[in-house]
Amino acid sequence: MMFQRLIKKTSLDVENRTLSVHYYETRTLHGDSRFSAEVVFQPQDHMILYADSVDRLETQVASLVHASMYSRALMAPDPAL
Repeated sequence: MMFQRLIKKTSLDVENRTLSVHYYETRTLHGDSRFSAEVVFQPQDHMILYADSVDRLETQVASLVHASMYSRALMAPDPAL
């Protein structure tokens, strides 16, 4: 059985918004560590990333959050309709 443990909570300021980022460690059955990060855009809109280290997760978050916010803005319903 694998268990997740919260190891870090941060906030990320992107385009006049503050996003919550939670980093987790999961131990596999063989004792290896795996890491994940959950970025919360809105209460029902999350992005989860996986990597083998927290440093790699932080790099992924930094490079993907801007693109993810942009794509979400493109998919948002047009308020003029």
